[in-house]
Amino acid sequence: MKTWHWIVLGLLTMSTLALQYFGPEHPHPHAWDSIPLFYAAFGFVGCVLIIVVSKKIGKALLQKPENYYDRNA
Repeated sequence: MKTWHWIVLGLLTMSTLALQYFGPEHPHPHAWDSIPLFYAAFGFVGCVLIIVVSKKIGKALLQKPENYYDRNA
């Protein structure tokens, strides 16, 4: 991307963040909506849990022992 694309993208990002924090206050339907960066942290923790659980399941169900092919020889 060209340099001016990055500048415009950065300005748009900064302006939306400024509007979120300094703009009009909206009522929060849930208590966790008032916590800053809650959904980012929730998504990160969810992704980490998916990776950890899938690695455990893969190890338990898919991985074979080291001597799997040599034990009948």
